[in-house]
Amino acid sequence: MNISIKLIDNGSEYIANCPELDINCYGSDRNEALRRIRDVISFYINSAKELGITINPLKDISFEGVEVNLLTSQTLQNNNLIN
Repeated sequence: MNISIKLIDNGSEYIANCPELDINCYGSDRNEALRRIRDVISFYINSAKELGITINPLKDISFEGVEVNLLTSQTLQNNNLIN
């Protein structure tokens, strides 16, 4: 599974959007919005596994409007988001 994360500066807050999973998270700054969407994606994947729902492994995450180093591959692996 490939997903994308788009970070939007809404003036007073940041919105992290993942259209493939229909997830939006808000934060007062970029890092908070990205941390929240990372946590929600992790919860989504872990909940699916617990419910016995088969999901395709997460292979690639593309970022728009965000510095990739804020969510490194190692961080994503540690949170079981990618193999």
